[in-house]
Amino acid sequence: MYDVMLDEANLSLDEHEARAPPSPVEDVYFSDEDDMDAVEHEKYRLQGFDVDYFNHTYNGIIPRGCSPYDTLFAKAGLHCYNLEKGKKLQFKSVLKVNAEIASLYNSYTTSEVMDPINNSLHTFQTLVTDAGYKNKARLILVTKICRIKPQVPGMGDATTLWDFDAIDDFYKGDMPDWPPNDDQWQFYEVNELELRDNEWLHLYAEVALFSKWDSDMSAHTPFEMKKVVVQTTEDVDSSMKLKMNNAIFYMSFKVHEGPECRGIVRRTSDGITGHMCLEARCWIDN
Repeated sequence: MYDVMLDEANLSLDEHEARAPPSPVEDVYFSDEDDMDAVEHEKYRLQGFDVDYFNHTYNGIIPRGCSPYDTLFAKAGLHCYNLEKGKKLQFKSVLKVNAEIASLYNSYTTSEVMDPINNSLHTFQTLVTDAGYKNKARLILVTKICRIKPQVPGMGDATTLWDFDAIDDFYKGDMPDWPPNDDQWQFYEVNELELRDNEWLHLYAEVALFSKWDSDMSAHTPFEMKKVVVQTTEDVDSSMKLKMNNAIFYMSFKVHEGPECRGIVRRTSDGITGHMCLEARCWIDN
């Protein structure tokens, strides 16, 4: 089992806001923490949402204001939960953010979400790592915890440890180019009904554009989705490709009062509850 790590992303809170690109390193971003007992570190992470200040010899979890990064991370974490549970919980607002700065940035967000079935409100927690720049991706979001807040702080069935070996090799290495140059696997174009029924595809467009702009998207949404094509190695009916743990999404969309864009988002998972990785890159056409 591996914890998400990117040795080159030596970030501070101020550096995180700028997201300065790290120096190239070897092709590994999932690795073990060096100086921490695994059991202690797991307990430490699970408590990270509820502490006002948690010091540690290696790093610390501290409260901070909510940035556009944290809002995007919270939305990505909720999407992971909805995808796994077959839910359609809707994001309302971020209530609290704790940040952990080690060799990368970990965002502990506590949000308010709504269940549209009965309009009930819930407190939602997600731990998402900004894993820097890698393999032609300009943004890599790695979810570790995505859950309704447990009744007892620090409890629940979450684990922050990733099993990188569980991901198919097809989804590792460099992100694909546009247009895709691999015709080994069948592509599926999402139809108009599916575009309407799967609003999270707009989130993927937002993730892609955020990888280019690094700024608040509220003035530029909703996007006008032009076309979405899905690529996956799994032999399933075409309409099921949207729901696979591992898939690549090629999107063309127009920003509200802005340019037309093309984005690629690669979604992977190790199959563990609460775990999803989104890698993104984007081109602005005009």
